Amino acid sequence: MIAFVCTGNTCRSPMAEAIFNKIAEEKDLPVRAVSFGLAAVKGMPASKQSVAVCQEIGIDLSGFQSHFIFDYDIADFEKIYCMSDEHRQILTQSIGLPAEKVEVLDVADPYGRSIEIYRMCRDLIQTAVEEIVRQYED
Repeated sequence: MIAFVCTGNTCRSPMAEAIFNKIAEEKDLPVRAVSFGLAAVKGMPASKQSVAVCQEIGIDLSGFQSHFIFDYDIADFEKIYCMSDEHRQILTQSIGLPAEKVEVLDVADPYGRSIEIYRMCRDLIQTAVEEIVRQYED
């Protein structure tokens, strides 16, 4: 299992989780993703904009509920993909995860921005996720 991480777990990481799981399922890969936030409130829905831009590509985020980092045993993840270097620093320096288990996707937070920014964010995430999927195919 892998994880995608952002701050509040309502925009970027839910999109990454859903996009990854859809592609992995379509390709019958034996890995699935979850997501969590480093400052998340458990049980929050995905942002309306994230739901809308994912719906445009056939992904339903309407039932998503956010998770906080400690909702999971983070040692169980084979890899954790962060949206920013700040997230990586928290996971490796404050939490103590080995650096080789953490990778940065470098996707800026669209929170509070326009739907066009959310689309750009989704597309960056989709490109990054497709590369991650290729690693599991090899």
